Amino acid sequence: MPHALAMDSNGRLFVADRSNDRIQIFDQDGKFLAEWRQFGRPSGLYIDRNDILYAADSQSGEKFNMSFRQGIRIGSVKDGNVTAFITEEGPNLHMPEGVAADKDGNVFGGFT
Repeated sequence: MPHALAMDSNGRLFVADRSNDRIQIFDQDGKFLAEWRQFGRPSGLYIDRNDILYAADSQSGEKFNMSFRQGIRIGSVKDGNVTAFITEEGPNLHMPEGVAADKDGNVFGGFT
């Protein structure tokens, strides 16, 4: 059940598979390359021009994927290492569904 798609600078397709708590990675011929589970339960994906991956996680917590929290995880498409986490805090920042970033590194989340 894919929720978002993004491509890195090498043309690999990243698929946010929220229902299975993973990101799947495919080459341009559709060949499965890898799956990453360290980005929580991803609802939205964005990859910037520096191959930084931003994954919005709108469902982790008590009901789903209990070892994770809702928020936006940031990491590298090269090795899948998560380097930062933006937690959902405040009354208007609940359930991040989408994510993007600008060239200056500002992160934008779409919250429901």
